[in-house]
Amino acid sequence: MDLVPGLGALRRRKRLLEEEKSLAGWALAMAGAGIGMMVLHAEMLWFGQCQWAPYLFLVKCGISISTLLLLGLILAFHAKEIQLFMTDNGLRDWRVALTGRQAGRVALELLVCGAHPPPLGGWGAARCSAGARPAFLGQAEALLSLAMLLRLYLVPRAVLLRSGVLLNASYRSIGALNRVRFRHWFVAKLYMNTHPGRLLLALTLGLWLTTAWVLSVAERQTINATGNLTDTLWLIPITFLTIGYGDVVPGTVWGKIVCLCTGVMGVCCTALLVAVVARKLEFNKAEKHVHNFMMDIQYAKEMKDSAARVLQESWMFYKHSRRKEAGAARRHQRKLLAAIHIFRQVRLKHRKLQEQVNSMVDISKMHMILCDLQSGLSTSHRDLEKRMDILGGKLDTLTQLLSAALDPGQRPEPRAAT
Repeated sequence: MDLVPGLGALRRRKRLLEEEKSLAGWALAMAGAGIGMMVLHAEMLWFGQCQWAPYLFLVKCGISISTLLLLGLILAFHAKEIQLFMTDNGLRDWRVALTGRQAGRVALELLVCGAHPPPLGGWGAARCSAGARPAFLGQAEALLSLAMLLRLYLVPRAVLLRSGVLLNASYRSIGALNRVRFRHWFVAKLYMNTHPGRLLLALTLGLWLTTAWVLSVAERQTINATGNLTDTLWLIPITFLTIGYGDVVPGTVWGKIVCLCTGVMGVCCTALLVAVVARKLEFNKAEKHVHNFMMDIQYAKEMKDSAARVLQESWMFYKHSRRKEAGAARRHQRKLLAAIHIFRQVRLKHRKLQEQVNSMVDISKMHMILCDLQSGLSTSHRDLEKRMDILGGKLDTLTQLLSAALDPGQRPEPRAAT
């Protein structure tokens, strides 16, 4: 029995989060195994023809078994979520924690994760014929196979639970004070700020490989050269990078839709890459201070040099004007105007630099200035109090002396000055 009532709830909450993390990891592993077997089944069906028919049936049975295990793990995960909600809110009845919206979300996840090609239709021997092109998935079977890729939504959930944000008490405390909800977008922004290169590289390669295989599956339904994986591995990057040479094009409606989505994803990833590179090329605070300090010194020197050049050309223009030398006077007048123009340009650059420096708020420097000002005010206040005490003592002594002068029989008692 816990001595502190809230300590048991905290321990229970931590235990439930650890179990959720384990269940999310196993669910992602089962989803990955199912997707891997689905890809293996499609490639074996395309290249193996009739000799691998028994193995194809076994692979489809493995897909069904992994799907059943995945559905059980998802139900267990949501059960832990309900228990966690009950622990956070002090509930005893699980039916209060299970809302209609959450039940609908669980049903949707089960529907998405349950989509897979069933092991029906025998071993597929009827599809084989001599001299024909390799047998492949039917329309319904191809859609169910590609629908298994929707299981990749489990990746952000596993990353969120593995990031340690939910298990860190400091994160949760500061987040609660600032009303920040730790969701998938927060973890994505966190990794984007800490490891932008790795995240963009993994995202780009994952999108390229996935869309290339999906495009090859879509194009294999018809006799089209784009159905080869080597062609799609070339078509997807040039579409992703918005180049579009036109040497390889999709021939089916689904292939065109995949290429369109690839172009949109490429534009988004390019925008993220530009933002990351621009942020990396910016000066940090110390570099900004050094750069602005050196530029200020350089502009100050240029202003002095240009001002001296203006005075020099003014004197030369005045001297040649007094001597009635018209040619030399015009030459120095043109130099004077050029020197004035250069002086104005340098002064304008210096003014812009000062405005830029003043616009940067240096919090640490402002804090130091305010602390020094407060310390000076406190010292002045203490000195003023001491002087007022001394002045009060002198006034008391003067009052006693005046009283003694008015009454000769009373002798004033001397008072020690503070």
